[in-house]
Amino acid sequence: MCVAFRRHYSSGLTRKSSSAKYVRQQFLDFFLSNNHRFVRSSPVVPFCDPTLAFVNAGMNQFKGVLLGRETPRHRRVVNSQKCIRVGGKHNDLNVVGTDGYHHTFFEMLGNWSFGDYFKEEACRMAWSLITGPLRITPQRLYVTYFGGNERLGLPADTECRDIWRSIGLPVDKILPFGMEENFWEMGQTGPCGPCTEIHIDHTLKLDNRALSVNLGLADLTELWNIVFIQYNREEDGTVSSLPERHVDTGMGFERLLAIQQGSRSNYDTDLFLPLFDSIEKAAKCEPYRGAFSATAATYQLDTAYRIIADHSRMILASLADGMIPDQNHKLRRILRRALLISERSFCQKRLLHEVIPRVAEILGDTYPEMQTRLTDVLTIVSHEEEVFDILRQSSSQEVKKLIKEYPHLEELDVLDSPGFVLAFEELQRHKQHFNVASSGLPIIPSDLLFKFYDTYGLDRDTLEHLACLEKLHMDLGAFEEHLRMSKRKTLTSRRSSMKISQQDIARIPETDNSPKYEYTYDQEIRNYKIPPVQAKVLAIVQDREVVGSAEKLSEGESVAIIVDKSNFYYESGGQQGDFGTIVLPCGQELTVRNVENLQNRLLHTVVWKDGAKIATGDQVTLNVNSEARSGNILHHTATHLLNAAVRKITQGVVYQRSSSVTNSGLKMEFGVYGDKKLDAENIERLEGVVRSAIENEIPLQVATIDSQELLRQNQDITMVPGEVYPDRGLRLVEIIGRDIKSRELCCGTHARNTRELEDFCITGVRSLGRASYVVIGVAGKAAVRAQEMGKQMAEDVQVIKRDLETGKQQIEHLEARVHRLKNVLQHGFQENLTIPHAVKVSSLETLNGIAKKIRSVTRESLREFIEIEMKNVLDDNPPNLSPFIVHFLSSASLMESVSLQKATRLCPDRPILGSVTKEFTAELWLQKVAQVFKSQCAAPKGQDGQLVCNMKGKKIKFSAVDSQLETALTFARDYASKFMPR
Repeated sequence: MCVAFRRHYSSGLTRKSSSAKYVRQQFLDFFLSNNHRFVRSSPVVPFCDPTLAFVNAGMNQFKGVLLGRETPRHRRVVNSQKCIRVGGKHNDLNVVGTDGYHHTFFEMLGNWSFGDYFKEEACRMAWSLITGPLRITPQRLYVTYFGGNERLGLPADTECRDIWRSIGLPVDKILPFGMEENFWEMGQTGPCGPCTEIHIDHTLKLDNRALSVNLGLADLTELWNIVFIQYNREEDGTVSSLPERHVDTGMGFERLLAIQQGSRSNYDTDLFLPLFDSIEKAAKCEPYRGAFSATAATYQLDTAYRIIADHSRMILASLADGMIPDQNHKLRRILRRALLISERSFCQKRLLHEVIPRVAEILGDTYPEMQTRLTDVLTIVSHEEEVFDILRQSSSQEVKKLIKEYPHLEELDVLDSPGFVLAFEELQRHKQHFNVASSGLPIIPSDLLFKFYDTYGLDRDTLEHLACLEKLHMDLGAFEEHLRMSKRKTLTSRRSSMKISQQDIARIPETDNSPKYEYTYDQEIRNYKIPPVQAKVLAIVQDREVVGSAEKLSEGESVAIIVDKSNFYYESGGQQGDFGTIVLPCGQELTVRNVENLQNRLLHTVVWKDGAKIATGDQVTLNVNSEARSGNILHHTATHLLNAAVRKITQGVVYQRSSSVTNSGLKMEFGVYGDKKLDAENIERLEGVVRSAIENEIPLQVATIDSQELLRQNQDITMVPGEVYPDRGLRLVEIIGRDIKSRELCCGTHARNTRELEDFCITGVRSLGRASYVVIGVAGKAAVRAQEMGKQMAEDVQVIKRDLETGKQQIEHLEARVHRLKNVLQHGFQENLTIPHAVKVSSLETLNGIAKKIRSVTRESLREFIEIEMKNVLDDNPPNLSPFIVHFLSSASLMESVSLQKATRLCPDRPILGSVTKEFTAELWLQKVAQVFKSQCAAPKGQDGQLVCNMKGKKIKFSAVDSQLETALTFARDYASKFMPR
């Protein structure tokens, strides 16, 4: 239970000269005065790096420069970078809240040199800033340097050691360490190099504590890491020299701020204290006391305070930068963990809605997107709250039972992990047999960990968190080896399916594929003209081998041709590849059935014909099928317009999951957060927005940008969450009109003007859950045909409606027409029967109403038949001759349902499954019938089984109905005759 208690503190807790805003700017200004250029923080979602789930260091955005793939705009750079560390090597999640300096989200202050200054100037500037403007006492500081690694052939960095000596640091405060401490790596592969770290003693005692450096003590921590990037870590684990040497420094802003504000932890600064105040006010709980000892009375509550504050910052940073919980399980796990702690520790389900806006107030000046996208962020949080509540309520009995026994498991997202229950049960069965590590914790064997990962689908972070919660030790080294072996097998399998070896690829020049964007629109034929390309054959691939020539092949056999330039589009960005032909020097024309990109070499797979002949060096002609390409162009452009229309109509948070573009149509899957859903009315509005954009004849603009330019424009550009984009050559496609705005990164082929689309039609919509939809559509001539067919279909429906109202046609004929039209609408269409989705929905609604009226008319007629049939039965069975009646009501079979009272009310003088004696009850009588159909019988609820009884419905084969019915009637008559003889 939360205890009502209020705490008051002054928002002027810190001096202006040590406020977060001032200290951050102080760092930036120092390097700006040293000829550095400020570069804004990149999003925490890495869009050019498939090796990272989150940006975890300031240098991530400069990876292309460091690898030599990009030319730096500025040689000296400074910035404050948003970072998240919740997985992999840099995983701080499990310790967040338990100490005063680990966070999931933090700011990294950094300065960079790209081929400009190196070790000496970097060290001297760092020392000058720390001991000068930041006023940190030199006696509190220690520095470390790289001590070398014999296995990798890396020498000790004595140059760095000597630089620190020349600056004036005592020898006993310059300490060597190994790879783990002083060799910096961004990931499993990529730029790396030796580093030197500056550590600070927080005790202020000024004793020499050199032996305590890097022991993980809370009062002696790393302050600044200066990396000398001169190597690249290759996939095989070796290191190689980079073309240029660079400097990358990183200093945790939260730690620096704690020092500047004289705080004992990062949480006691003006970055976090206002958040604690918001939590306290919203929950009306005891105030934050700052306890870090597990024995302290307020430790659990204070830890919860720290976790909520930390996670609120991470959630806002991620969502504001376009990350979506659906596509990042780590973000969803943190969000749900925050929701659980809010509920359990603070009795508040919507606590994040109070804390996140306060985070935006604190950080919004530095990172404006946190303010501008705050409404969207809170919309997504609300959606996730609802989904999580539903999952918890509907989770399986096995999961509920497990969580009831182990409540701490709920924060692991086990509700979404089908294999978790089995994995956890297996862990419980085996853990008593685990060996014990030097730490005293039982070790989970690597083969069992790999089984949990591979068989049960638990990711590494979940395994690590589970081990922490269960107080077990993970053998990470052996587990990583299992993963490497598995990946190696997969890679080998993939490579074996390639049409060409890596060695052969390296010897072949790249294909110039820019001609694929060279085409014009022909107004007369309403199609695109794609000029043929004359190209030189660079390689011929047959049976995965590069051959010099090909001629003696069998008819229909496949062979791949690599040329120096190509106008063929290969499948990418959701758009299908081109079809067409290649004309050989001998005049033979081969059909291109597939185009594949292998490291910028285009393989054109052709179908061989007898008499064909080709050799390396030949000149060939490439012809693209213009009809198919035209369809792709129109539908890809329509996809961009549809994406923009969804955002305009829903006015919520929209993200594209995927898209598929073919010459015959488009399909787009997207999520929508917010109250507005895609009902029939909004589907029509979507279609209207796209059609309006076509009518307004908006020109398309295409520009090529690099990743640095993307950073500057990111707030306005629509990107697919989780998609990896290249460093260079990004194509920005813009369609900006009066009522629509589309700016997307896309490598596809597009129209030059929206008028070329002619028309647009949404032909199908499917809901994939609470917030996900698939929309199918067509453009161009196909859309024109669909609209025409839609008008015809709507008219056909109205004709049936008029015929029913006027009684122009017999009921049975109308019913057949309704059934036929519904069948066409519900079970798909051939291409020439495609109609607008809105027409389909409204037509089905009208037809269902007509069918309901037809059933109503038919039912009234059949009720009359029942009375006529029963009167005939009574006339044939007078009371003096028939003391009971057993009869099959044949007219009732024509109706969906009929009340038996319609029949029984006509003969109150005799039992119809009625009661006569104790031995002759309704239930006993009906049991004779039920046994024929192998069914059961029972009295209706609240009624006497001696008087009334019903048989449970039973499905039987149509061919057996007559014989079983006759048997049942015979049994019923025979049984009744024993007690009521005629």
